[in-house]
Amino acid sequence: MTARQTGILFLLGAIWGAAFMLIKIAVSDVAPATLVAVRIAITAVILYAAMRVSGVTLPRERKSWFNFYSVGMFGLVIPFLLISWGQRLIPSSTTAILGATAPLFTALINIVTRAEEKINVERIIGLVIGFIGVIVAIGIAGATSATEGNGIGELCMLGAAVCYAISALYSRRVFGGMKPIIPSTGQMIASASLLIPIALIWDGLPTAMPSAQSITALLILAVFCTAIAYILYYQLIDSVGATKASMVSFLVAPFGVVYGSVFLQEPISPNSIAGLAIIIVGIVIAGGSWRAILPKRPTSA
Repeated sequence: MTARQTGILFLLGAIWGAAFMLIKIAVSDVAPATLVAVRIAITAVILYAAMRVSGVTLPRERKSWFNFYSVGMFGLVIPFLLISWGQRLIPSSTTAILGATAPLFTALINIVTRAEEKINVERIIGLVIGFIGVIVAIGIAGATSATEGNGIGELCMLGAAVCYAISALYSRRVFGGMKPIIPSTGQMIASASLLIPIALIWDGLPTAMPSAQSITALLILAVFCTAIAYILYYQLIDSVGATKASMVSFLVAPFGVVYGSVFLQEPISPNSIAGLAIIIVGIVIAGGSWRAILPKRPTSA
């Protein structure tokens, strides 16, 4: 990758890593369903505008919209709600660490269903290492403050990671060949149409104005961490390919942990760092990304 592409990769890691901290701030006085609905609605408007400016239009076929709703449900609606609820119970740094398990669940579902690739020793070793890291991360949280709320929050994050894995595998199968901004915009619009009524039924109309801090966090979350980040991610996919672009997942959790410590004064234990490191090693091995990291040998003429 060029220096510019590498810079975009790190910028994406920094932006997405900040999402956990911003959600933690916003849910202090914004109900989770309302938070997610507003976030997705704003993102849908921005992505639709960007798509139209680029001269691209959404498909009208029922099958395409069925796929938009299906992937949106597992990739946006359910996981975003779970993360928002979970962040009320556990530190943002813990959610960042557990959120890093999504590629592990993707590999696990791949092995069980044989959706894309055959089972191999490399994937099994990577999964075992990665889930050991999860046990380390959760075990430390439980040892320091073992409460029912912490357990529910951790399960919410792991559930969100499973949803992301299902969404990733399904979207690869049904959206192949589409320009990346098309399925993303379609998913956002479909998800917004589901989340707005859910928020109104679940939370009702707001009875009080949220704090300026929460509103600011929500706007940054929607504009930068979702809309702009998605546009940057698609540009990166177009320039370096999906495999290298997916390496951004290795950067999100470390940035999330640092943000939680610096801005929210959340304590970081050595075991939490160890668990995160183990998870990342497992992801690299299970996904085969370690080969891309190694320098290529020169080929003889």
